[in-house]
Amino acid sequence: MPVLALETRPRHFSLRNSDDEKTDGTGIEWVASKFETVMKLRSAHQEFHIASSALDAGQFIPNDALALISLWGALEALFSPSTSELKFRVSALIAAYLHDPGQERAEAQKRIAALYDKRSAAAHGKPRHVPDDLVASFNLLRSCLMKMINEGGVPMKDELQNRLFGAA
Repeated sequence: MPVLALETRPRHFSLRNSDDEKTDGTGIEWVASKFETVMKLRSAHQEFHIASSALDAGQFIPNDALALISLWGALEALFSPSTSELKFRVSALIAAYLHDPGQERAEAQKRIAALYDKRSAAAHGKPRHVPDDLVASFNLLRSCLMKMINEGGVPMKDELQNRLFGAA
């Protein structure tokens, strides 16, 4: 794997944590403690590899519509069991993965579906997103990957279905 000096490439949007603060690069201890886990997940799960690559490269894609499509392509790779009802299925599975059953999950599904609409518009050549939509999509992918890293695994499609319908 080649090593690239990312510091020399321009970033095309600013990252913020969920509390709207810019990321500051702290947490190197966490990165060091999870490095082996991430490398195992990248080698064992193609969809995790795609998603982590999209997350790594997202800030450096000069066209924000293309960055949005890349981030959502990664989310689809992780959370798309089929091509039917893609918007609902992907948004519902992501919400079920990140949230326990209840109102918070239902609200998250609506927010995620709205972001998916922005992805669809960008993918079909009629972008309707604002910069915050790109950051929200980036943070959504980041949240999913962080949960997978912390749990040490990528959820299987049947596990996601069970979470969605409360069978887990």
